[in-house]
Amino acid sequence: MFRMMILMFGLLAATGGFPPASAASAAKARVHVIVIDKMQYGPMPTGVRAGDIIEWTNKDILEHSATARDGRFDVDLKPGASGRITATAGTLAFFCKFHPTMTATVVVE
Repeated sequence: MFRMMILMFGLLAATGGFPPASAASAAKARVHVIVIDKMQYGPMPTGVRAGDIIEWTNKDILEHSATARDGRFDVDLKPGASGRITATAGTLAFFCKFHPTMTATVVVE
């Protein structure tokens, strides 16, 4: 039985019978960081694609959040903390639930 398995693997390798790696696994998700400092979100990243990671890092002395207007995510960020989501296609409008005048939008392709 063991010899048969080795023979089959050898045959598959010789004939190129192993399936190719999928495009999804070949493409790596990029991490886009949004820094929160002085009561505002830093510059919004561009070129964000569905499946990429969006990370908020709170460098302020106050607690903040990244809360989606449509309820898709709600990331609480104590001072010095970071939080992440996986981006989905569309426009991600978000705000800080502790400071509602803090607003921003990221476009995800």
